[in-house]
Amino acid sequence: MTASESVPLVSVLTPVYNAEAYLDEMLASLRRQTLTDFEVVLVDDGSSDASGSMLERAAQVDPRFRLLSLPSNQGIVAALNHGLESCRGTYVARMDADDIAFPDRLERQVGYLEKHPEVVVLSTSLAYIDSDGRSMGKVRRTALSGSLLRANPLLHPTVMFRRAVLLAAGLRYRAEFAYAEDYYLWLEFSLHGRLGMLDEVTVLYRVSPSALRARRLKEMLRAMLKVQAAAVNRLGLRPRLTDLLAFSAEVGLLALPAGGVWQLYLRSMFGGQGWRAGEQTRVTRS
Repeated sequence: MTASESVPLVSVLTPVYNAEAYLDEMLASLRRQTLTDFEVVLVDDGSSDASGSMLERAAQVDPRFRLLSLPSNQGIVAALNHGLESCRGTYVARMDADDIAFPDRLERQVGYLEKHPEVVVLSTSLAYIDSDGRSMGKVRRTALSGSLLRANPLLHPTVMFRRAVLLAAGLRYRAEFAYAEDYYLWLEFSLHGRLGMLDEVTVLYRVSPSALRARRLKEMLRAMLKVQAAAVNRLGLRPRLTDLLAFSAEVGLLALPAGGVWQLYLRSMFGGQGWRAGEQTRVTRS
């Protein structure tokens, strides 16, 4: 095996679909990583914009970037699983195509996992930015302090997990849980080790107030309820009374129109000012 074929410590898995407006920032944030022993597995999920050509150029410039192209748009679950098959690293880190990683993100997560061998998946905190890259004045943290059935405990765009556990247990993202495919995967991982939290912001997460996202939020709620039911019936997790009360409240939300659910989400995440919270603050990217 030559040096160029050596196995990287980390595989960064990034599915891409029509993300040309943000790709340059995302790719640049990975090139700035203080940990340099990594590969980036980029999966172009049938993009119809310039994403494909941008990814090709990135792969030509930096041999650590590898491009996989799907012939048509197949959705994030298929793109993630296709990319996982090509990941070679000891650890797999997730990255969204429109987000920005802090320069020491990979270094911090690898350091934590190497000191805590019992942790199979590690999530970090993230900070929200709007479509123009402005801070929304909100940091979100993982939710590992309570029941795993209460809500998705980890933040998908920040996670790093052990590929050996994934392979040994035959785990993968499941299409039946689309919109909450990551949640079920974490619950499966939890049967093989501990889920971990690094309470530090390592990713700037971009969010958009689009009508499409409002519709998807309701689909995500349905998918989350489906995951929680499967976790009880298939994985043997036992719900607490507080979990059952939360389930009832979530079912009630499904009766609201998509726009109403979206507004409740904005208020819960960003306070009384809703979407305009933090609008005037520009994020500094090092």
